[in-house]
Amino acid sequence: MRSLSKYATLLCTDRRCATIRGSRKGLCSLLLLAGLFAPAAAAGPVAVVAVRPGHTLPRGGAVGLFVPGSGETVSGEGALAALLRGKTRKSVLGGVPRGKPMIALSSRPARTTIYVSLPPPGKHPNTRRYPIAIVGPGYQGILVSRSTRIRGLVSIADIAPTARALERGDRPAIRAEPDPDAAADIAKLDRRLTRNHDARLWETLILVGYVLAGALLAVGLRSEYVSRLGLLAAPAVLAAALVLSAAEVTRQELVLALLAAIAVAEAALLAIGRRVLPWALVAFVLMYLVVFVAWSEVASFSAIGASPDGGGRFYGAGNLVETVLLTVSLEASALLGRRSLPFVLALALLTVGWSRAGADGGGIVVFLAAFAVLASRLYRVRWTWRRAAGAVVVGAAAVAALVGIDAATGGSSHVTHAFRRGPVSLAEDLWSRVHISVASLGSSAVQATVFAVSVAALVVLATRRPRFPAGDALVVGLAVSLVVNDSPAAVASAGALSYAVLYAHEWVRGTARDTTRADNVGVHVPGLASRT
Repeated sequence: MRSLSKYATLLCTDRRCATIRGSRKGLCSLLLLAGLFAPAAAAGPVAVVAVRPGHTLPRGGAVGLFVPGSGETVSGEGALAALLRGKTRKSVLGGVPRGKPMIALSSRPARTTIYVSLPPPGKHPNTRRYPIAIVGPGYQGILVSRSTRIRGLVSIADIAPTARALERGDRPAIRAEPDPDAAADIAKLDRRLTRNHDARLWETLILVGYVLAGALLAVGLRSEYVSRLGLLAAPAVLAAALVLSAAEVTRQELVLALLAAIAVAEAALLAIGRRVLPWALVAFVLMYLVVFVAWSEVASFSAIGASPDGGGRFYGAGNLVETVLLTVSLEASALLGRRSLPFVLALALLTVGWSRAGADGGGIVVFLAAFAVLASRLYRVRWTWRRAAGAVVVGAAAVAALVGIDAATGGSSHVTHAFRRGPVSLAEDLWSRVHISVASLGSSAVQATVFAVSVAALVVLATRRPRFPAGDALVVGLAVSLVVNDSPAAVASAGALSYAVLYAHEWVRGTARDTTRADNVGVHVPGLASRT
């Protein structure tokens, strides 16, 4: 490709940078290039210059990192297409976005110049961030973007819109904040994202192990305390991950050891009191709302949650976190009683769906569907086709109203963007998610196996007695989530584990009630067995 060959010739050869590695090395090269190009004649008001990672870049300007694509892999061709078109495409769908380019690359700088370093041609694991520097009026320090909400990390899809906005004199998507040591902060950010990626699998395995052990031990020991412990296992692990993220603990061995210890201590403490359980679950949802709004980066850097290192979701509630929040909210409402339904639902919708919090549009639909089933069970409403159709209409109106209020109050995320052209853009977004879900299952034998096993386990558990309101509501919510979200393996596995702990808790409570009734019969009717 001509564009690739164009930036391939712009390489830095400064020997002083031979010992610099990773992102700092790339930043150095970008700054040097900007310094070399500064005296040249301007090619236009804004120029975008692409270079390969080299060895050095200037003092002056603002620097940052960007993820070159979305998904597990990335290619030089896909990154270039994303840069020029201002949008990304999931790697399971090919990774190369289509459409008309918004910008063209330049070999000469301008009054404002955006320097980017792109991956080499061919497919690579999407585990590396690439440097970006903007040199021009108003750009000093470190780059920031509302698309990521992470200081120093911007989206490759924001580069073309930023160039266009700067040409028109509009507010750009990528801006700058003062930072006297931007290069060091960028290197620290890159290191933290790498460590989060390395720890994600192990932290997820800890969560799965705790939840599964809690469910199995609760049934095996018939212990209400252990069943409460299992129910609190996932929230405790997620809360511990947030604590470690806030404390900026990044060493993998230390993270895993502290995560396991803190999660056990939290769950053991909260599980002591039966009456404390529902309020602990509500407090967990409230905690996530506060973290999403006030400390967005804490949730983003938590190894269990958003995955900014993969370019998919930079902030808010990922599908695993959404499923745990759904389970927790349903069980809290079921334990507190039907009067709590509107209050818990409002808190959950605010946490998951608000643009300034979880920013998960699919989550709004999932929670409304699940709570509709929970309400019908608690109020003993019989479903008919007419009532179901009415519920769908009311739910759709509620989703539109919530998103409209969010947008009217200044909210901006992929949730509000999905409504930009009404039903047309909603249908396109839904079809894209379904397409991604099917493609992800077809592209990975591991994901397909996890999905199949999880769905089978969920079907077996959901068809066994006892049947209970929170369980039925969770099944419906998971079914909706598989349609409106694009991570079927994560939704199915988290859903199966969530149903398992809910089932264990309900089964143990039912066994305890039966035992109590039998004991009461023996007390009130003494000698019944001997008379018989």
